[in-house]
Amino acid sequence: MPETFLILLAGGTLLAAAISDPKQVTLNWLRLGGIIALSLSGLSLFFYLKNRMDGLGAVATFFGFFPIVLCVLGQLAFVQLAWRRTQRVFAMLGYIAALWAALWIFPRNDSVASLNRFSVTIALAGVAAMTGLVLMDMLLGHAYLTAGKMTMKPFARLNASLAMVAVLRLISATAGVYLLNSMHPVRMFWGIYGLLMLTRWLVGLAVPFVFLYMAHDCIKRRATQSATGILYVCGILVFIGEMIALPLVRDTGLPF
Repeated sequence: MPETFLILLAGGTLLAAAISDPKQVTLNWLRLGGIIALSLSGLSLFFYLKNRMDGLGAVATFFGFFPIVLCVLGQLAFVQLAWRRTQRVFAMLGYIAALWAALWIFPRNDSVASLNRFSVTIALAGVAAMTGLVLMDMLLGHAYLTAGKMTMKPFARLNASLAMVAVLRLISATAGVYLLNSMHPVRMFWGIYGLLMLTRWLVGLAVPFVFLYMAHDCIKRRATQSATGILYVCGILVFIGEMIALPLVRDTGLPF
């Protein structure tokens, strides 16, 4: 399901632009976020149309992808005009539109009777937030190489936001999964999905917390290059965890 992951990553990059104070970051970084989101949306559309060329696919293309493309173009346009607050609104709307598109194209498993749309929505929103924030957090660290006047506040803020989202994802993927599965048990839950779940929890959630703390410590010391390298490794682990989470959500309906 590459189209789902790509459109969620696009939304996550826009979320990072919405969370950050537009007065404290550079326009180049905000523009980069919009360009990445637009490129990822195009790739997602390509993979979707490659698999769905029927009439329903055309309808889904319009209703699913049109809102996020419109929001991304709006964000880029107002960044170009240096209307920082307006682009922030379009960035947040783009995140919501990406989640809408992901829910529209997300594959359904008819064999999962307990598939809960709310838990799937929570999971997809978390995938978008985790992947987009860690990517843009790392790229913000790169921006300090040329933006000498930028303070450490936006870097610390975005890193703290990523840590908060990671905590929520940890709660959702552990306590939330346990509670929902106890109410609506999934057949052969541990036997079929045990290895994937352990990899998702360990690689995608537990270990990244160590790197997030290390990045936080580097940011306090104004060691932006060290923080950027740490976030690069953290991003790889987060991407692995979230890509594993998507098929788990599809097959179980639980908020991994």
